[in-house]
Amino acid sequence: MSSFTSLDNTKLSILQDANRKLHISDDLSLERNKNIIFIYCPPKVGSTTLVTSLRLFAIHKYTIVHIHDEAMLKRLGNITNVTVNEIISYNSSLGKNVYVIDIYRTPIERKISVFFEKIATHHFNNAEIKINNYNVNKLIHRFNKLFPHIAISDYYLDHNRYNMPLLEAVDFSKKFILQEVDNIKYVKLRLKDADGWPTALTKILDTPVYIVKDYDTASKPLKDIYTMFSHQYKIPENYFSMIEACDKLQYYYSVEEREQYLNQWRNRKTADFTPYTDDEYIFYDKLCIENQHINDVQINHYIDNGCICVACSARRKRMSTRIMNGEKIMGKIIHDDEVVAYAKRPQNKLKQPNRPK
Repeated sequence: MSSFTSLDNTKLSILQDANRKLHISDDLSLERNKNIIFIYCPPKVGSTTLVTSLRLFAIHKYTIVHIHDEAMLKRLGNITNVTVNEIISYNSSLGKNVYVIDIYRTPIERKISVFFEKIATHHFNNAEIKINNYNVNKLIHRFNKLFPHIAISDYYLDHNRYNMPLLEAVDFSKKFILQEVDNIKYVKLRLKDADGWPTALTKILDTPVYIVKDYDTASKPLKDIYTMFSHQYKIPENYFSMIEACDKLQYYYSVEEREQYLNQWRNRKTADFTPYTDDEYIFYDKLCIENQHINDVQINHYIDNGCICVACSARRKRMSTRIMNGEKIMGKIIHDDEVVAYAKRPQNKLKQPNRPK
């Protein structure tokens, strides 16, 4: 771990400010401030479900921070001139118990999900309700033009992200990787094992965890066209060869798991397809950004946004109880709404559920 005692005042000030903007407290008299979980992984791998689940069941014990990259740091709080890894290492240097959790998702499904995440705001610059009425072949053609350029990173296998030695082989029987480097515990999960996450996370974090599905593409306004796309998509032969040779699939899946996955797509192959070249993709991406007129900033993205005020905590307790009882939950924990609802209860009239600093 890097030493932060020798940092110049400017860098130290940036790190302290980043913690403040990410609502990471340095008051170690509270247990949840001593323990911190960074959900640090690429988009569309199941991280929102993991974040919501941990907030609902572990927020009393852990501070939970969800971050994709440095661009997200800038969007969240105009945090610049610092990397995610520096923030992680800085918090470890303060004596905190730090976990970093990443997730692997199979490549074709992840690419489709990433494509649909910005299909309206970025790729077609149109309202989601109108995208729902597009000819699915038009979407498939655009997706195939982009296929090699979408969702290619993996933070654990990318040395520049975690800067740590990789395990030579994965113990597939454990269903997760747990590796401690410089007092930071790195956890790698697989989305295919989501049903087993409660057992794994309860063991790793030493607190009971249940999983609640959150932000699933199949439940959004685009669900009709997304479902049609998923059912009709056939992978071009040259793209299948690319997936077959994928080093990440080979690393995270056993031989049997990999063959089972590839066999699902062998029967869904079609002729070779010519994608955008690197230069064409760069031009395409810049043009989409220039043309974009729909705001893609997501407000109240999670079922549980992580507020620990009295009102939000009361709603969280009710929701987690329902989940543990196998019941469905409705709605989201939104601070302003919870304050209003909380104040209406006679027993709470004299309490002030202000948002914690």
